[in-house]
Amino acid sequence: MKINKSNIDKLKFTGKEDFYWDDDLKGFGIKVTKTQASYIIQARTDNGKSIRKKIGQTSVFTPDEARKIAKKYLGELAQGIDIVAKEKEKRTKDITLQQAYEEYIKVKDITESTKIKYERSMRLCFKDWANKALINITREMIENRFLDISKSSKSIANSDFRFLRAVFNFAMEKYVVNGEPIIPSNPCNRLKAFKLWNKVPRRQSYIHPSQIKAFFWGLQHHDQDTENVKVVKNQCLFILFTGCRDQEAGTLKWSNINFELNTITFEHTKNHKEHILPMGEYLRDFLLKLRENSVSLYVFPAKNKSGHVENQRKTVQHIAEISGIKFSLHDIRRTFASIANNHIAGITNFTLKKLLNHSDDDVTAGYIQFETETLRKPMQLIEDYILKQAGVKENETNNVVNFSSIKYGA
Repeated sequence: MKINKSNIDKLKFTGKEDFYWDDDLKGFGIKVTKTQASYIIQARTDNGKSIRKKIGQTSVFTPDEARKIAKKYLGELAQGIDIVAKEKEKRTKDITLQQAYEEYIKVKDITESTKIKYERSMRLCFKDWANKALINITREMIENRFLDISKSSKSIANSDFRFLRAVFNFAMEKYVVNGEPIIPSNPCNRLKAFKLWNKVPRRQSYIHPSQIKAFFWGLQHHDQDTENVKVVKNQCLFILFTGCRDQEAGTLKWSNINFELNTITFEHTKNHKEHILPMGEYLRDFLLKLRENSVSLYVFPAKNKSGHVENQRKTVQHIAEISGIKFSLHDIRRTFASIANNHIAGITNFTLKKLLNHSDDDVTAGYIQFETETLRKPMQLIEDYILKQAGVKENETNNVVNFSSIKYGA
């Protein structure tokens, strides 16, 4: 038929895909489906490959507009240009940092805390680059941005650009044109080549045994405490007795705690391996009291999108002021490790790794079958040491933490 407005208005869906071809321009047509009618072109390339491409809906383009676009496409095909491959190549080269990041976190198995850190980097450090094509983010831009952020915080600069380097490494494999990556080399490599990475001393801070009493009493609940402060105090105490990472505690559900076997199962771990720890007697009683007042799936709930505590830095600073002991959540983990290593006799390096859920870097360790029960005695010994330092062990009836009747997670 002749493709014009009057003929297009007469087209109806017949129950299957229908194709109508123009009398005047060979290869120009209309495809009619149940939901829409669209202009298309179809032709063969020099090597005999059949190419079909949609131009747009008949409700969007006039016949004359569509015919003009069709002539352009058909002309390119006549010259041997694969217009579908050409468009795909353009889309690939236009991939933005935001698009690459979204694909990256879909593929990568990352923890909730890592995702939060990445979101922060995208929001604060790379916000103005988010919609920029990856191929347009240059080495010079990376160097200048890295040096600028380093003026405020060397550790944050390192963290942000390690994340960016990981996204670029992913993109180099993900986005390919004619078998070749659109990004031939990672532009973040300039930081290594020019020795720009910041040297940040590894933090060694922890709560000294002589400070545990003040720290422990600082975790008591007070009437003026908000619900969130009480929950974070509970989380601090939990980390002190388990040595877990902050988001391993934060994402813990009541279903992960077995009060019959007296075990805690951490599913969302840094090394992605399930980690099972026995509970000491005090910790078990502590968690039983928490559960009595909880209406949440999570042990440490919060009124946010995730339903559990996260981004607790300000609250931790507030608790530190109360106790008079400056600390971070990871300092509490280091405290647990230091107690196990320095003050509990008989704990081997291998056992300490199991307590902290560190990956084994020794081939021999892979041959050792490890039972969770072998950790029960070390866990109890560590708990007893903490309670003695806190002045609780000698008077076990002393309610150190005043559990509120507040319905956590309501």
